[in-house]
Amino acid sequence: MDEHAIRTMLEGKGGPAGSALRAILYVPGKAYGLAMQARRGAYRRGVLQSRAAGVPVISIGNLTAGGSGKTPMTLLLAKTLADLGKTPGILLRGYRQSETGGSDEATLYTTLAPGIIVAVDPDRCAGAARAVAAGADVLLMDDGFQHLRLRRDLDIVLVDATAPWGGGNTIPGGLLREPKSTLRHAGMVVVTRSNQIPEADLNQLISDIRGVIGTGTPLLQAIHKPSRLYTLAGEHLSLDALRDKPVVVLAGIARPEAFEKTLVELGARIVRTYALPDHRDIPAELLRAALDEAEQAGAVVVTTEKDRAKAVFSVPDARTADKNRWRDTDAGRVWIVGVDQCVDDQASFQKTVAAVV
Repeated sequence: MDEHAIRTMLEGKGGPAGSALRAILYVPGKAYGLAMQARRGAYRRGVLQSRAAGVPVISIGNLTAGGSGKTPMTLLLAKTLADLGKTPGILLRGYRQSETGGSDEATLYTTLAPGIIVAVDPDRCAGAARAVAAGADVLLMDDGFQHLRLRRDLDIVLVDATAPWGGGNTIPGGLLREPKSTLRHAGMVVVTRSNQIPEADLNQLISDIRGVIGTGTPLLQAIHKPSRLYTLAGEHLSLDALRDKPVVVLAGIARPEAFEKTLVELGARIVRTYALPDHRDIPAELLRAALDEAEQAGAVVVTTEKDRAKAVFSVPDARTADKNRWRDTDAGRVWIVGVDQCVDDQASFQKTVAAVV
């Protein structure tokens, strides 16, 4: 069973099989949640010690395992801080680095924000020291809400509107990393993909979050806004080029269904989706299969900027098997959609960030 199917079942879907799996894992999930609460409490009481970086630290995280939009939010923060005259550094754990030893997220950051300081290290404190030594005067800890050993000045927690509570239980009984009540420790909460659910559901979600965090914590809404479309060959296209265009989707991200919805909203006609687990390399043979299927259907292969950063696209002539080699026209038939995170109250967002730097 693939990772996406398991995620679907743990989120509360998947029919009888999903119900059975959640029942089996209910108690371990609750036990894990209690352990995570105890750990956070130990840091708050000083039983476990956090370490200061010497510069302000802003954490961008979430409560659930997987894609809530941390990467585009981190890029938005980096731009906001640069506009404030700061030199931000981004700290990455390097989760599931590729087989070639690279990090798709690190490549994405350095591509979209040239000159940005990026430190990849599972030891966030060590990464922080390297980033500060390189000149960073504020640090952005990507996926940092649960990494308590590095002291932070602001916790920005993202809640994905399309799957906010991970099935209601903590890992392994659901997709929550910590119980929902942990949101009260956030300095700002941002509901992402807020345009992808009905307004009544969004209002209920906002009410649920306010019930946890109270009225003193900023609560913003954000959308993943498609902002650019270009081919692997470097040709820039209008987003309108996707209207009525048949596409084969290739996505190694946590929520390929959200990417599919974005494409449909842009008018694309999805022929097939090839989905891989988040951060995984795309095998050359899978890319070849997607290209061949697209050619037969008169379609193009569409992927994300995060996937574009993976080795299979960066070193196409490194193929060894003849059947997987690139053809002259392949790069023009791979289209990349870039998205930006857009918040509904930029003034409040900037004010909250500026207050800690």
